[in-house]
Amino acid sequence: MHAGPFIDAGIKVVAASVDSVEQTTELKEGLRVGFPMFAEVDAAAVAEATGAFMQSGDRTFLHATGFLLTPEGTVATAVYATGPIGRFTPSDILRSVLFAKSQRSG
Repeated sequence: MHAGPFIDAGIKVVAASVDSVEQTTELKEGLRVGFPMFAEVDAAAVAEATGAFMQSGDRTFLHATGFLLTPEGTVATAVYATGPIGRFTPSDILRSVLFAKSQRSG
């Protein structure tokens, strides 16, 4: 899904990674995304603040965690993964936002 429907719906996207700036930049360029991607976030601090699942050991990383925020900044929906399944898809977000907007205007 391209950014057009998100822009039209007023949806802003940001991402964060525990990876290095170089790795995150490479990922962003490879995916050709136009939204901000923050690098080198503190996995333990994010896990503590959000409840995200953290893998510790030889390699420390956060499992995918997604938040859909209201325009006021509160969490409307959250998705927590403990493995490779359990992530928002672009169509999930778009459908949720469009539905919420229709409920407010109707």
